[in-house]
Amino acid sequence: MEFFKKQKDYSSKKQESESLLKESSSRSQVINECTLRDLFGKCGDINFETVYFYNKRVLMIYCTGLVSTEMLYGMIPKRLEECCAKLEGEVEGDKIIKLLNLPSVSIVQNEEQAVSEIFSGKLFIDFGLPNAVVSIDISDRPQRSPEETKNEVTILGPRDNFIEDLPVNIALIRKRLKSVSLLTKSLEIGKRTKTKVSILYMEDVADKKILDEIMEKLGNIDIDGIFSGTQLEELINKNPYSFFPRHAYTGRPDFAVQSLLNGRFIILIDGTSYAYVTPINLFYLLKGSEDKENTYLYSSFERILRIFGLSIAAFLPGFWVAMTAFHQNQLPLSLLATIVEARRGVPFPTSLEAILMLLLFELFREAGFRLPTSVGQTLSVIGGLIIGDAAIRAGLTSPAMLVVIAGSTIATFTLANQSLIGTISLIRFFSIICVSILGFFGFFISIFLVMIYITNIRTFGVPYFELATRLDAKNILKSLFRLPESKKATRASMLNPSDSTREEGGS
Repeated sequence: MEFFKKQKDYSSKKQESESLLKESSSRSQVINECTLRDLFGKCGDINFETVYFYNKRVLMIYCTGLVSTEMLYGMIPKRLEECCAKLEGEVEGDKIIKLLNLPSVSIVQNEEQAVSEIFSGKLFIDFGLPNAVVSIDISDRPQRSPEETKNEVTILGPRDNFIEDLPVNIALIRKRLKSVSLLTKSLEIGKRTKTKVSILYMEDVADKKILDEIMEKLGNIDIDGIFSGTQLEELINKNPYSFFPRHAYTGRPDFAVQSLLNGRFIILIDGTSYAYVTPINLFYLLKGSEDKENTYLYSSFERILRIFGLSIAAFLPGFWVAMTAFHQNQLPLSLLATIVEARRGVPFPTSLEAILMLLLFELFREAGFRLPTSVGQTLSVIGGLIIGDAAIRAGLTSPAMLVVIAGSTIATFTLANQSLIGTISLIRFFSIICVSILGFFGFFISIFLVMIYITNIRTFGVPYFELATRLDAKNILKSLFRLPESKKATRASMLNPSDSTREEGGS
C-alpha cells in the first residue's frame, strides 16, 4: 500500500510539474506577424492591413464586424502616426503603450490570449519589434438596444429588458442597484466558444456556501460551447434528467434585482437575452414580475389563481377521465345523462379520446410558437376550438371532453415559465395513463408520485416544495400571498441569507 501511495504522489507531482511547464511555456510564446498569420490566415473575416508612417511599417489585425470602424479609420491612424514619429530603434512594449496613449491597451502574451481578444473585437498592432504586438480595445459588437421582452408582458413596469450583450445586462442591474455589496464573478465556459458567464450576488445577503457550490460546478464544466441557460442548468444539476425546472429565468432587470435583494443569485450568459435565477422553489415560479406593480390584495389573488391554474392544467383531464370512464356512479344523474348523450357515436374510449384531444391542442400550441406573436396565441387556442368543434360534428369527440381539455390548456397560460408549462403538459399525459389503468386509484397515485418527486428535489440545498417542509403560518403566508411591504421584516429563511432582516418597505 505504501508503494502505491508513493507512486500516486509521484504521478500527481509529475502532472503538476507538467502543467506548470505548460503554463510557463504558454506565457513565453513569441507573438509576431508570422504567428498571427499562422493563427488567423485561414479566417476570411480577419483582416491584415499594412500602413506606413515615417517609413515605419505598421501591421493592423482585426476581425471585420466586431470593431468600431469610426475608431479604426479615425482616431487610431492619428495615434499611430504620433507614436511612429517618436519611435527610435528597438523599444519595449511598455514604452509603446505609453506612446500610444490609448485606453485598454495591453501586450499580447500568448496564442490563447490572441484568439480570445481578436474575436472579442480588439485591434492588434504590430510594429515589427520583438514581443511588441499591442492589443487595443475598439470593439463594437453587433447588438440591439434594450426593449420590452416578449415572454413577460409589461403593463406598469419598466420596459428596458435584457439583451444578448453581457456588459449591457450587468449595467441594467447596476443601474438599479447602486451598492458596493453587489458583486460580480466572471468566468469563461467552452473550449471553443469561450462564452463569458457572470454570477451576480449581494455580498452581505447571499449564502457563501451556495456561491462556492455554484462556482465549483461552473468551473468543472468541460464542453466545447455553451449556448443557452437551459444547457447550463443541465450541466450544473446533480440530476441531469430533472423533470422540473431547477432555475427560473427572467428578461426583466427589475425582477432580477428583487431576487438579488432576497438573497438569490443571478447567472448571466453572454449571448442570451435573459437572466437565470437560483436557488428557487416551486412557488417562486408562480410569482409574476408584475406582482410588485399591483396592490398586495390583487397580487395575492393572482397567485392563488396561478396555483389553481397549475392544478387544473395538470390534473383536470385525468380527473375527468376517471369520473366518466370508471366512476360514473359518483356523478349527478342529470350530468351523467348529458355526458352519455353527448358521447353517443364517439368511436374511441374516454382515455384515448382525452389523449388525442390533448395531442391536438399541444400541436396547435407548438405551431403557435413558430408563428408571429400577433397570430400565434390566437391559433393555439381558437384554432384548437375550431378544429375541436369540427371533431364534435364529425363524431370524433364529445363537447364535454373538448371543454375539459381546452380549460386545462388555457390554465397553462397563467404560468410564465415555459419550462414549467412543458412539465405540466407531460404530467397531464402521465395522469391520464395512470387513470386509464387504475381508475380513481391511478389518479391519486399520479398525484402522490408527483408530490413525492417534488419534495425530494433540492436546488443548491433549498427544498423545491419548501412550503411542505416548514409548515408554519408565516412561511405559508409568504409563499402563497404577497404581504404589504411594511410587513416584510425578514428574508426567506430557506435561502439561509447572511443578513436576514430587511429595511422596512424594502424589496
